[in-house]
Amino acid sequence: MSAGDLSRFPGLREHLGRLRGSGVVVAVSGGGDSVGLLRVLHEARTEFDLRLSVAHLDHGTRGEEGRGDARFVAELAASLGLPFDLGHWRATRPAHFEADARRARYEWLATVARARGASSVAVGQTLDDQAETILHRIVRGTGLRGLAGMPPRRRLTPDVVLVRPLLGASRAEVRDHLRAIGQPFREDSTNLDTSRTRARIRLELLPELAEEYNPAVAEALVRLGRLASGSNRALERMARERLRHLVLESAPDRVVLDRVGLAQTNPTERREVLRLAWRLAGWPERSMDERRWRRLGKVAEKGSNRVSIGSGVEAECLAERLILCRLPTLPGPPPPDPASLPVPGSADWAGGRIWATLDENEPRDESVDLDRLALPLTIRPPGPGDRFDPLGLEGHSRPLNDFFRGARVPRELRASVPLVCDQAGIVWVVGHRISHRVRMTGETRRVLGLRFESGRDLPPTDHQPPGPEGDGGEPEQGERGGLGGGLWGGLGS
Repeated sequence: MSAGDLSRFPGLREHLGRLRGSGVVVAVSGGGDSVGLLRVLHEARTEFDLRLSVAHLDHGTRGEEGRGDARFVAELAASLGLPFDLGHWRATRPAHFEADARRARYEWLATVARARGASSVAVGQTLDDQAETILHRIVRGTGLRGLAGMPPRRRLTPDVVLVRPLLGASRAEVRDHLRAIGQPFREDSTNLDTSRTRARIRLELLPELAEEYNPAVAEALVRLGRLASGSNRALERMARERLRHLVLESAPDRVVLDRVGLAQTNPTERREVLRLAWRLAGWPERSMDERRWRRLGKVAEKGSNRVSIGSGVEAECLAERLILCRLPTLPGPPPPDPASLPVPGSADWAGGRIWATLDENEPRDESVDLDRLALPLTIRPPGPGDRFDPLGLEGHSRPLNDFFRGARVPRELRASVPLVCDQAGIVWVVGHRISHRVRMTGETRRVLGLRFESGRDLPPTDHQPPGPEGDGGEPEQGERGGLGGGLWGGLGS
């Protein structure tokens, strides 16, 4: 793509300038937005010295249609001479599908980026996706942070950034470019499922608003988001300046603030100062919704006895001090001893039971290639020095603790996550992922099903704090936003 052609996509040149000379993993579902992004980046790669690779994650809910997407993306990457990574993921907790899928795709894409030596993951969201996100948040209720929509870039991990180069371009502009260069793309049938709020906003509400009220409603929503984003940045700058004077002590288990000075700020700025102080201590934010921030702000203003705020934090007001203390986590019971898991058969573990079945009609959480296993199987807790090669990483091994960190499993809960192992290593991190080496392939002849049943849930893994996307963290949206394509719901196509 020539320098002049870049002007057809607003904001693209600025994005590419920041990516110059770096490695970029392009997340491609096969839909028009992500295929358009890949073609644009490929055409600009020489001018901006980009080292590109392509990644596609298949979670197996759409059968042959999903496998067809994977083949299409693999062939497209090959035709462009680009490296390709294909990952597979399967939901183990249907009731938590969207949250688990979102966490899985970000973890996998960040791991692929590290393995490829890339510093960025690029996704194909457009101006239309931004408008849908903002309108969705307005409908369900949001604050200034949520009204700002999706940022053009945000950090996935300390060393990998998520970027959205086409966020200033409309979906129609991307499709026009694909038609101009003769590039086909895939259509996801689940995008037409209007049982989902997101799909109804895209297919019904936005078109009605455009027809009956404002033909440029998408652009108007995005402008509103930019104004909110600018206001939010200004508020944060002011709060950071206040923070320097109001925080008297900050430690992992205790934050002390000047209550008199804090009470003199306006309520909005006060909540932002408290949010930043909370983040400075490294405390989890996921459970801290706007209602809880308002409550904490009122405690700081009016004083109170010791009260529980959330995330294990208690607030106590003295005459001139607001003291926030995070209560220590009580140690859990010691993990059980290792147990043998017969094939087929089952074994008790920590109040639950793990099953291994050869019956294809039996329910299962995961399926593995029986002939790739080095039997016998055992169940055990995590131990020092454990390494794991998660499905989708082409056999790349990593410390198990790194995997737990990427999956947002709190340190105090990691010892209670059961591991199904064979003689060669970890087969299944229960509730999370199987090993790449035992995955099913086209050559698989015998399949072993694995299932965990418990009277209580496995240790929760939805512990990622909300990013700077705004209220509620990363949005569920985009061309692959349905249940069938949920893994791409926050990445665009």
